[in-house]
Amino acid sequence: MSLPLAGITVLELSHIIAGPYCGSILADYGAECIKIEEPNSGDRGRATAPLICESPQVSGFFYTLGRNRKGITLDLKSAEGKEVFFDLVKRADVVLENFRPGTMDKLGLGFQALREINPRIIYAAISGFGQMKGLEGPYSQWPANNAIAQAMGGLSQLSGADGEPVFVGASIGDTIPAIWAALGIVLAIQQRDKTGTGQFIDVAMYDVMAAVCWQSVAAYSVRGRLPAPGSEGWLGTFTAIMKCGSGHVAFSLWGGEPKRWKALYEMMGHPEYFDDPRYDYRTPGADTVKPHLRAALDRWFSDKSAWEATQALGKLGFSVGPVQDSREIHDCRQLEARQAFVEIEVAGKKVKSPGSPVRMSGMPPREHVRAPHLGEHTDEVLKRLLGYSDEHLKALRNKGVC
Repeated sequence: MSLPLAGITVLELSHIIAGPYCGSILADYGAECIKIEEPNSGDRGRATAPLICESPQVSGFFYTLGRNRKGITLDLKSAEGKEVFFDLVKRADVVLENFRPGTMDKLGLGFQALREINPRIIYAAISGFGQMKGLEGPYSQWPANNAIAQAMGGLSQLSGADGEPVFVGASIGDTIPAIWAALGIVLAIQQRDKTGTGQFIDVAMYDVMAAVCWQSVAAYSVRGRLPAPGSEGWLGTFTAIMKCGSGHVAFSLWGGEPKRWKALYEMMGHPEYFDDPRYDYRTPGADTVKPHLRAALDRWFSDKSAWEATQALGKLGFSVGPVQDSREIHDCRQLEARQAFVEIEVAGKKVKSPGSPVRMSGMPPREHVRAPHLGEHTDEVLKRLLGYSDEHLKALRNKGVC
């Protein structure tokens, strides 16, 4: 058995999170991802915390996110560097980048230029607000990052409390667009198998985060009012994070399952609550939940640990789970059983992090390797793919091209 994307060559011109996260997905599933960095400096992610060591700087962030790549250096501003890149494009399937819109075009390396060299090339670009011709909007040239995508896409307002918006702690404004970009690449490969030609894939972080928040936009379209922050109230559910004697529990139930609420009230020692309108569970959702019901639940949770409450409610069929921190996820037996973690040795330290989460019965297990050192595979890649000689490589290196 081979990995699903074996035989696909990706030229990855990416930095920080969005592009590299997409590249990790493709590389995890077998694509040969060749990360192209500027000589002497490289991806800014190489200096991003947490650092495993300070001198030389070794970033745990970079060496885990950049796993399973081949790394080369190439000066794409020089004529010689462009020629090398063009030679690679002739043999590649995908070009992936997450620069500011127009950057690659200014270098003469945009989609239109590359398709002249290789009509089968698939060019995927992740940006803040999109860049496909004919779809420009008033924000198209704005710079963006995770925080801006979360805020403008609606997630910050939905995640807030007491009227104050907040950022979700994870960089999902980068990673979710990266996932969609990976899907777009796979779809384009499928279509190329039918048509013989590649295409441009345009993923805007703003578009993606607005799509993530589709429920609230649809609810506003129907009801003309905003959902309460921190809830899924438009769905007709009771959804809340409940404080326990130790820890917190996320608790959710569709409003139309009275038998579970009856069992809950019996477990609480107050079966009479079920027929008492003050404790009526049949509400539109957490934004209008009756105060008596919330107070009764608060009392029940108050003398239990998060795991005790989770187990008790789980037996009744409720959707429930403890609020976990990074340490608990790191040590989670469920995730271990799912083989969800990637463990990579970097600078003598084993770094563990969740890997790509799609499990496939026909996919063989694989070993994961750290991100490449700057330019680590330049000679190997250019010799193998392009047939460059040692003398040619030496000449390029003397000119600072690679």
